[in-house]
Amino acid sequence: MNLTLPYSLSAVAAPFFGSLLVLLALAQPAAAQSSSDEEKVYTYVEQMPQLPGSGGNQAIVAAIQERLVYPEQARRDNVTGRVFVSFTVTEEGSVKSVKIVKGLGSGLDEATVAAVSQLPRFIPGKQNGRTVSVSFTVPVTFPPASGATAPATLDGARVYTYVEQMPTLAAPNEKATVLAAVMKTLVLPAEVRDGKSKGPVQVTFVVDAKGDVRDPKMVRGLCPACDEAVLAAVRKLPRFVPGRQGGQPVAVNMALPLELISPNHVYPADPRGLHATFPAPGLYDYIKRNLRVPAVVATEKLQGRIRVEFVVRPTGKAEAAEAKTHLCTSCDAEAVRLVNSFPAWQPARDKADQPVATRQYVDIPMPLPDPNKPFLDADKVYSYAEIMPTLLDGGTAFGPVIQQAVRYPEAVKRENINGIVYAEYIVDADGLVRKPRITRGLCTSCDQAVLDAIAQICPCTPAHQNGRPVPMQMRVEVPFTPSSVSAAPVPVKKPASSPAKKK
Repeated sequence: MNLTLPYSLSAVAAPFFGSLLVLLALAQPAAAQSSSDEEKVYTYVEQMPQLPGSGGNQAIVAAIQERLVYPEQARRDNVTGRVFVSFTVTEEGSVKSVKIVKGLGSGLDEATVAAVSQLPRFIPGKQNGRTVSVSFTVPVTFPPASGATAPATLDGARVYTYVEQMPTLAAPNEKATVLAAVMKTLVLPAEVRDGKSKGPVQVTFVVDAKGDVRDPKMVRGLCPACDEAVLAAVRKLPRFVPGRQGGQPVAVNMALPLELISPNHVYPADPRGLHATFPAPGLYDYIKRNLRVPAVVATEKLQGRIRVEFVVRPTGKAEAAEAKTHLCTSCDAEAVRLVNSFPAWQPARDKADQPVATRQYVDIPMPLPDPNKPFLDADKVYSYAEIMPTLLDGGTAFGPVIQQAVRYPEAVKRENINGIVYAEYIVDADGLVRKPRITRGLCTSCDQAVLDAIAQICPCTPAHQNGRPVPMQMRVEVPFTPSSVSAAPVPVKKPASSPAKKK
């Protein structure tokens, strides 16, 4: 069975990796390539696989980068170029079927396969509410070698570039990435803090057979003060669990790419990754309690949504609010005032788990939707549209918001009831939740807790088809476990132009 693998990940890694550049690019949705539902391998699904802790594509990039090792002989021979590798994330989240699509030889193909094979278990992808296998194609670039090379020996023993069991941070830091550990102690020099210098750097170091960090060297630098700051942070790394080869602890050369950038840099918000979060009890609750709708809205029967863009700083403060859509002068001014009055958000965090500034937006409805308004479009509910519904802050992760709003009943906690509640609901043309219902329940109190949580997520920004708001059928799974992780809602996939008629 031949699979076409058009899914690739974007060139996110280019700024971060000097010697080993991983480019990942999101492709457009594509149809599954296999004929059997049981064996189907997708190239794009409603909920793409992700590594634990989320982080989206940046987390995948970081995980691959930490595991890639440029073979020394290929480096000395200046063998460069791209290796295209494909792999599948299974229904269980494991990585399998790692294959070279286009190789370079000289050990680069093997190094690429080894790096991908070491990826940790993913949270599997989902399509129509069930876990599925998803394929990826990753182009890995080996640029011309520069700077330091791995030492051949350390204390008279061989230094490996790849071993059967690569070094990992030891307890109590075993859950942290090496990048996060470096960034935690990195003191940015003044020229980086002021925005005068920024860019990717790469450092190598040896984790010896005892787990200590030795011999840090810059492979790609930025400025003298920048390089020294990076080396100082690497020297402060905590102890590792040493790498092992043939069951014995050995010294391993590690390569780490990172980007030095000003703390004042503002990233564009990405609902799948970098995105600040409004504190409980939620954004709409705050809007409902604090919005002062101008009188002209009622007298002139105005109706619309004002989009306000703003910046959430690493401290969580919202500032620099600016109205991007217009309803009326006093309406726009009130929307901006409201955003400037926001309490502190939970700031977005980068792949090094550091708080960062993001540019975000919020859609403020005027007047506020009336939940008592009759639902008149029940016979014209869409299952897919050109623009899908979003939360008022532009986020698309309805599932985590619903999960956060669930209040566990005492009986569920006392009896440790585990399982999943499957539900569906409609986001109508006003952005209100309509007709929430349980499609597969778990227990009476669990089901009611999910219905109560769904009722709290809206008003939302409704779906749009042909430039007008339309009602949209949505589905969600809500797990009940001590360590539950919510899933994103699953829109029912049907052609946008064919509304589902009410029976």
